[in-house]
Amino acid sequence: MEDKERTKIYSKTRKSHPKERTNCIFHFLFCWELPIVIKGWKKDLSEDDLYSPLKEIDSKMLGDKLEQFWFEEENFQKKPSLARAIRRLFGWEIAKFGILYFPVDLAVVLCQPHFLINLLNYYTPKQTNTTLKEALLYALAIVLLSLLRVLFFHFFVMSLSIVGLKARIACSSLIYRKSLTLKKTTFQKITTGQIVNLLSNDVYRLDYVFAYMHFIWISPLETILAGLYLDYALGHTALAGIAVIVSCLLLQAYMSRQISICRKNVAVKTDYRIRLMNDIVSGIQAIKMFTWENSFAKLIEAARKIELSKVRKSLQYRVVNNSLRLLFTKIAVYLCLLIMFLTGRSLTSQFVFGLINIYEYLKISTIILMPLGVTLFSEARISILRIQNFLLTEYEQTPTITKKHIPQVHLIKSQSDLEKTFIGVRLTNASFSWSPNYELLKNVNFVATSGQVIGIIGSAGCGKTTFLNLILGELDLKKGAIDVTGAVSYASQDPWIFPGSIKQNILFGEEMDPEKYQQVVKVCALERDFSLFPFGDNTFVGERGVMLSGGQKARINLARAVYRNAQIYLLDDPLSAVDSHVASTIYNDCILGYLAQKCVILVTHQVHFLKNATKIYLIREKTFHDFSNEIDSIAARSDTPGVQEMKSYDLPLEIKEHRSSGTTTTRIYRSYTKAAGNALVSLLILVLLILSQALANTVEYFVAFLVNMAQEKSFHSELRKFFTRTNSIYVYTGLVVVFVTMTYTALTCLTHYCLKAARNLHNAMLRNVVHGPMEFFNHHTSGRIINRFSKDMGCVDEQIPLNLILGVTMGLLLLGITITISILNYWMIIPTIILVVIISFYGILFQPTNNNVKRTESITKSSVFTHTMASLQGLTTIRAFGGEKILEREFDNHLNLYSSAFYMLTAMYSTLTFWTDFTCVLYTGLVIFSFFAFGSKMWVGYIGLAITQSTSLVGLIQYGTKTWSELDSQMTSVERVVEYAELEPEKDDGTTVPSDLWPNNGRILFDDVTMKYPLSNTTVLKSVTFNINPGEKIGIVGRTGAGKSSLISVLFRLFHFDGTVLIDGVDTKTLPLSILRSKIAIIPQDPVLFLGSLRQNLDPFEQFSDSQLWSSLEEVELKEMVTNWAQGLETTILEGGANVSVGQRQLLCLVRAILRNSKIIVLDEATANVDLKTDEVIQKVVRRKFRNCTVLTIAHRLNTIMDSDKILVMDAGTVAEFGPPAQLLKNENGLFYGFVQTSGKK
Repeated sequence: MEDKERTKIYSKTRKSHPKERTNCIFHFLFCWELPIVIKGWKKDLSEDDLYSPLKEIDSKMLGDKLEQFWFEEENFQKKPSLARAIRRLFGWEIAKFGILYFPVDLAVVLCQPHFLINLLNYYTPKQTNTTLKEALLYALAIVLLSLLRVLFFHFFVMSLSIVGLKARIACSSLIYRKSLTLKKTTFQKITTGQIVNLLSNDVYRLDYVFAYMHFIWISPLETILAGLYLDYALGHTALAGIAVIVSCLLLQAYMSRQISICRKNVAVKTDYRIRLMNDIVSGIQAIKMFTWENSFAKLIEAARKIELSKVRKSLQYRVVNNSLRLLFTKIAVYLCLLIMFLTGRSLTSQFVFGLINIYEYLKISTIILMPLGVTLFSEARISILRIQNFLLTEYEQTPTITKKHIPQVHLIKSQSDLEKTFIGVRLTNASFSWSPNYELLKNVNFVATSGQVIGIIGSAGCGKTTFLNLILGELDLKKGAIDVTGAVSYASQDPWIFPGSIKQNILFGEEMDPEKYQQVVKVCALERDFSLFPFGDNTFVGERGVMLSGGQKARINLARAVYRNAQIYLLDDPLSAVDSHVASTIYNDCILGYLAQKCVILVTHQVHFLKNATKIYLIREKTFHDFSNEIDSIAARSDTPGVQEMKSYDLPLEIKEHRSSGTTTTRIYRSYTKAAGNALVSLLILVLLILSQALANTVEYFVAFLVNMAQEKSFHSELRKFFTRTNSIYVYTGLVVVFVTMTYTALTCLTHYCLKAARNLHNAMLRNVVHGPMEFFNHHTSGRIINRFSKDMGCVDEQIPLNLILGVTMGLLLLGITITISILNYWMIIPTIILVVIISFYGILFQPTNNNVKRTESITKSSVFTHTMASLQGLTTIRAFGGEKILEREFDNHLNLYSSAFYMLTAMYSTLTFWTDFTCVLYTGLVIFSFFAFGSKMWVGYIGLAITQSTSLVGLIQYGTKTWSELDSQMTSVERVVEYAELEPEKDDGTTVPSDLWPNNGRILFDDVTMKYPLSNTTVLKSVTFNINPGEKIGIVGRTGAGKSSLISVLFRLFHFDGTVLIDGVDTKTLPLSILRSKIAIIPQDPVLFLGSLRQNLDPFEQFSDSQLWSSLEEVELKEMVTNWAQGLETTILEGGANVSVGQRQLLCLVRAILRNSKIIVLDEATANVDLKTDEVIQKVVRRKFRNCTVLTIAHRLNTIMDSDKILVMDAGTVAEFGPPAQLLKNENGLFYGFVQTSGKK
């Protein structure tokens, strides 16, 4: 993308961030966030409403800084450490906030209980120590301390969350930069799915770790100092609760260690599942044509089952931690009171409620925040190690090769360099390969210089593409020398098309020169194609160039290489995917004309063009042979391509990702609960949770009851006989035991409820995606789809269950507290109602904005993944063009846009929670001061209970509100999963089940077939009618856009069509898709291989024996090659088949067709990108193995179809000619005759 266009997209309308203009007071009060909250309440927000990112979170700036520290780690440390690099970059910023926060928090923990004890003295009967004035001052101090803690806590968490965001941005940038440097050999160990998982999961472990890791040291210090205070103020008995703290911490330490282990296991299993899903999305057309949807879905479901077992284990440990949060205070107070009862001490309100108050604070600090910090720290540590291992991948491999065996590769780009005498490529006795233990090419001597066209030919897998990759620096020499002098440009064999306009794909960051651009478009034969596109060269092409034909992608790919101003041009088979006329134009006008003064190294299978080459090298027997004098004998056997089809004239613009608006609808919650179970299950779990909270309130009320019994002689005198000291112990113990049991049971049931929902939602989404129509995959990038299965499912798996558990328990706890306060002081009913109204208003005000920003955050995140995956698909091209910096800037722009959304989301959470806490402080003040007006006749135990309950609201309501807000936002992930789970699957309403032998003849009849591609206004097939007899071999030819591939789409029912297709008299529309497609074998133009063993690629579901596999490999002349591989059938095939040549991939696809043993065989441009030998192998297998089958061959080389029984000539979506080749050649005005004349056949 051009820099000007990129800047326009990302910054043209963005307002500066309001935080940059706010003062210190408003910064503390989060007032700068309120305008966007109000705006989001009034209307739906979108990406256009995002602010420009703050300078402090700029991706390039942070990436540069961390990259420098990481460079120092790699080069100057024995053991490079990413954690140390992060600490060097952000360490002081992290430390200073902790140092500032600690004294404030400590003052609240120690002083507030002291003031509460003295305040309760005022209400104690017959006391004379505390006056009204002193009591008022104590009450005011309690309120002010709560306010101080609120101010500092939210500023502290927000500030360190932004530090976490900066660390995540820096690591994301570093991961992407590293991914652009990975050599192809590295992908034997690292997959695209793993890299995406690093960006989608691991880096997010840094978001909040810095905020909460401080409590790892703050909490122990506070506990020690609080223990000293307890001993001083309340006596030794009060220290019994410290033992509970220690026990809980030991248990939580064990739990955290187990959670950390589980997290690591979950990440590994998630990587594997995402890798499988990426294979499915990338090869979906092949999967559909081979009817492998259900089988691949079962693989995913099996992987998912294992993954969920690890998630379940992790959540079970978290349930114990969550139970401790609810149980701690009551167990600690219970133990202290039990000792008091057993030692004969009397209860006092000062002791009990001072104890409760300080242990409530210690619970938040020690039992909640410290374990949270430990957990986040452990998870972040694992994620940082995973990222570090990725960053060290290349670093760990290179020491095995000594520098004296690796001569320097010179990539000269400056003008001074070009003044050297030699411009070109020189290899001397060079040996190299992808594998360290195997030499693919050896003792290569090669020279190419300016003004030369050097042809490279050879059979499939001989090393032609590997040779070009060596020149590009993609692999290392084993021995010998190489010198590359001059700027290099490269056109890959597999065209790389990234999401963007055609013009952007051609320019690829180069300055726009209109005259040069038009000349390149002309010599690359793209003018006619641009005239057919609705927006010309500004037409948007999606990921992988969907809706472009293979020929168009190849020419755009070539135009990119030619447009670049270089001295050396490496062209990897650019002529195979185009027709004879276009191939001649490209060779004569582009290679011999436009590039006449350049050094051109051309890999090709179109040998007849090489008559004009300066020199020709044949790769045979692992070395180069000068074949210049024998070109005539080879050229006589060659042919030129037929005609390549464009899939649609009317190319769509990119379909934007669907986004809902406003708050999450109740329908999404219903979908979630439905996935988890029926309404009765939900009701039963809710009843358990309510009973648990009712028991919690009962325990607290009973403690206040005992205090009143001890201090008030007139309090329920009729019950004193029953509630003896012994009976009180029994009742109290019984209540606590039942409460603990009920709480753990309820939370365990809720966890299993959430996991069932996660399992069912994933499986529903998986089934509908794999069975979705092809247009869904054509118009949705793989990044979007993978984001649903990675980020969104990760949220559904782990974040939603935790927040649902916390949200429900916090909600019931808040309900219990407010009910208790209202019962104890009925004058507080009205303020309590006002509190509920205000908190509800906050929710109504914030939630629409929050959800809109959350959806925007998810969408902008998808663009980061899409860009990353597109980059990984074109690494060789990117590096050949020196385009790393261009794509880094593009990535930074995507990441900045996403970071702006995430920053807004984080600030919104902080604003909501701050104002919620501020309101609760005011409510606490009302509760405390209300007793001065109305509490003279109240029992001191109930006053103490009401005050401690109200002070616990500060932090509790905001935590509950934040949890519910996060949960509601996270439900957008459920919404996005449900959206895919409710996709309309391919229309598959066929019910006819033919006999097992169908089709036993292979007769095909097209009757008045008409088809349009979805979202297109162009009819690509128009009333097509023809009949193919059993066993006939049909060649299909036609110009670009004629409709050849569309016929195959109709045959497989990949798209909807009108009319009728009969196979052996059976209407294909009446057949289930699985039956129809399983009876047709196809060898596609783009051979698809999946990451895994060779056996898994040929027989993914173990349907065939080893002997059948070896026999089929022998049929296609690959048995010897596979036998020479050390692991044979178990040899690992890299993603996309990167470690085998295109020709070998095509032959492996032919093996699949042989194994399928179908009556109807389709060759869809199967020989478009293969050499003559491979073409001959394919034709030989077709004639021998498929002699009794009906074979449809979309022509690539005319000689491959000249011996067909009939030729079907397509033109503009209609059948122009149909008949035997000899008959068609008699019509000198016919299209087929013209094709043959153009190709030179007589």
